[in-house]
Amino acid sequence: MIIWVRVMTLAGLLGPSVLLADGTPIALDEVVVTAQKRSENLQSVPLSITTFSAAQLEQASIASFVDYGTKVPNLAFAPTGDGMGTARSISIRGISGNDTTGFYVDDIPLPDSIDPRILDVDHIEVLRGPQGTLYGARSMGGTVRIITKQSDLSEFSATVHGGVSKTDRTDRPNWTGDAILNVPLIKDSVALRLSGFYDRQAGYFTRSFCTDSATTDPTLASPCTPLSKTGITTLSNIAALDTYGGAASLMIKLGDSVTVTPRLITQRASYNGFPLADILSTPGNGFGYPVPVGDYTLPTLKPSSFTQARSFNVSEGGSDSWDLASLSVKWKTAVGEFVSSTAYFGRRVFETEDETDFIWSLVTSGAGGAPQPGAISELKNYQRFVQEVRFASDLKGQLQFVVGAYYSDLHGRLPFAAYYPPATVPNLDNTLGGPGFQFSPDYKDLVFWQDFHTTVKEPSVFGEVYYNLSDALKLTVGGRWYQVKTSSVGFEEGLATNVPALLPSDLVVKTESGINPKVQLDYHISSDHMIYATAAKGFRPGGVVPAVPGGLGCQLPEGTNLADTRGYKADTLWNYELGAKTSWLAHRLTLNAALFDIRWKNIQQPVLLACGFQYIANGGAAESKGGEAELHLRATSALDLSLGFGYQDAKITEKGSSPQLPGSPVYQVPDVTANGGVTFTTEVGNNRQLVWGLDYAYIGRSFSGNNDPANPRERRSYGLLNARVAVMFASTEVALVGKNLSNEAANLGDSRSIAAETPGRPRLFVNQPRTVGVEFRSHF
Repeated sequence: MIIWVRVMTLAGLLGPSVLLADGTPIALDEVVVTAQKRSENLQSVPLSITTFSAAQLEQASIASFVDYGTKVPNLAFAPTGDGMGTARSISIRGISGNDTTGFYVDDIPLPDSIDPRILDVDHIEVLRGPQGTLYGARSMGGTVRIITKQSDLSEFSATVHGGVSKTDRTDRPNWTGDAILNVPLIKDSVALRLSGFYDRQAGYFTRSFCTDSATTDPTLASPCTPLSKTGITTLSNIAALDTYGGAASLMIKLGDSVTVTPRLITQRASYNGFPLADILSTPGNGFGYPVPVGDYTLPTLKPSSFTQARSFNVSEGGSDSWDLASLSVKWKTAVGEFVSSTAYFGRRVFETEDETDFIWSLVTSGAGGAPQPGAISELKNYQRFVQEVRFASDLKGQLQFVVGAYYSDLHGRLPFAAYYPPATVPNLDNTLGGPGFQFSPDYKDLVFWQDFHTTVKEPSVFGEVYYNLSDALKLTVGGRWYQVKTSSVGFEEGLATNVPALLPSDLVVKTESGINPKVQLDYHISSDHMIYATAAKGFRPGGVVPAVPGGLGCQLPEGTNLADTRGYKADTLWNYELGAKTSWLAHRLTLNAALFDIRWKNIQQPVLLACGFQYIANGGAAESKGGEAELHLRATSALDLSLGFGYQDAKITEKGSSPQLPGSPVYQVPDVTANGGVTFTTEVGNNRQLVWGLDYAYIGRSFSGNNDPANPRERRSYGLLNARVAVMFASTEVALVGKNLSNEAANLGDSRSIAAETPGRPRLFVNQPRTVGVEFRSHF
């Protein structure tokens, strides 16, 4: 009510309308979304949605997920998986964990850890609340959709964009370049669209290591002497990131009603190290291991040092490559539109991590051995075929509907990877058993070797029916029948298994099915004001996991046997929501808001063991309550303002398999998210404009249980300030861009590690420091 009154007051102050010089009323641009599998005005869709138009993406220099993900109320992200490439997961409205948020490029579901370059994008939609009827599994909390631009059949066009910038703590510049080309091959019938980019981001970390650590005493807290700078080598440009890729598509129009669009998207990334800040391992506090003997207290987990101090020069890093081939067929009829979407996705992520200190602290130190350089590598490669067919009606009268069928077949090394090449540590066998001893017959000095292959097949049918009970009141009823069949087989070997021989795993198969319903009422108070109420169910499939090895001190919780660790069931939730979509001031202002209450049960909870291995168990329940609001105002022809706010109180209500007690916060969920932006445009001459932009995003505190669920670690709140000043003339613009101007070093989450966290030395993901540069863009 307070917000409503303030909007009414603002309406009185600003007046009902403002006219341009030619007499045209000023108004916000109409935003068209396809969240309900049909094109609709954002303000008429009874869903809580944040959108970013192509113009907004360009004006804010948005290129990656972090650029827009921090600007969405009640959206959060954190690393919850191994390594870096597949670690990130997205949470919406307090529903966190792997596969709780759907992620789509057009109609194609992709893993939420992926980060497609924001290039040639028409708009982005972030849907809050479960989208299980139309988008299926893994959309429990909501769905992120990137909608690409389509080919223009009639006009040639081209865009060239480039930039150079400098990031604090780096010794070289960043640079980026991209281009988009649209060529009608047969006017009004066939068009080719191409895009490509290359981006190089300098590393803002250094790695220091003991040049001659083999001659030092490994029992000291500091095998080399950082204060005197002797025996140390420092390498720069650590965590540098090179990314390149592109897309090619054809649009083929067959007559007046059929459109066929084949498309290929590809992206490659390579990284020289990880953007991870150490705790208790910085110059002046000791290199390598061990940490201080006896009880110690971890410092506040806030990044401070950008030096990764090590005993040896073991290079870390990896690569992430993926390809997406798709074919879309659309057939418009007098009563609606048929759509067929076919896609094949392949991804390969290979990463290497230094495990020297972890192995020494856990294994060889007790046997009297000195630290030896060791690395562990992880490979995740998998493929997925997806087919969806659907029909969206366009009928006369009170009834509309969407119906469809869906099938997905995923196979490969996901979610559990192959550890290859096998992880070994020099002199391990000799340390453990003396000369001639070899623990594992297949590999000398073997710590761990694993390879598991998983297959997930998912058929489903879905539909939503929309019925106008009156001119103002509409009823929506939807549902999705689904089946998920998961199978996995593989093997393990090495010291971590506590068994010298190869341990093959039997084929494990798990099948689940169910119905996911939704019901909704929306009421149009007027053409510009709508309220709605929704009850919708969301679900996340269960699965199977490798057996927990018996070595490295792995002990299962009391009452749990090995068979219990091989599989887990689906978890589900119900979302109850009240929302409003309103337009004011002759469409110069929109205010959209929603309140929600989510009941989540049978939660899939990772159970992390002290040895570094984990399994997933079902248990416990949680509730998330809160709301979000977004305001967008076109105050004058020159001034544009936006505000967003989200609050989510996500708490455990029943204790499950994790050590979390009722009342404790759901991990990785910030309590408050907020953002604001202002754009001011002024004329500076003939056909020239100066566009000033400023935006700020605030992410509240949250807690992480990645490495120590019994003692969750606080991730402090952080804020990101960005600014952009652009001169626009004709079809060209030149801009000065600043990101993270306050130079915030945010704790984005503690790394769960490929091996395991070295005791006493958490590693924290850190955002890019202050970056300032120039960019240009020209349209032809």
